Amino acid sequence: MEWLFHLLQPGTLALLIPIVAIIGVFGNKALKAHHNHVERLAKINQGIDPDRE
Repeated sequence: MEWLFHLLQPGTLALLIPIVAIIGVFGNKALKAHHNHVERLAKINQGIDPDRE
């Protein structure tokens, strides 16, 4: 459990928190873009022009 003690040091957390936040933001944006892409493909498969909406 010594690794946990080192991980929770203020200096380590000062670097770890922004890195996790950046990964979270990019992950959220990628998931949202994927969802929009899947919706667009579904509209195309149904014969709806997604650019006209």
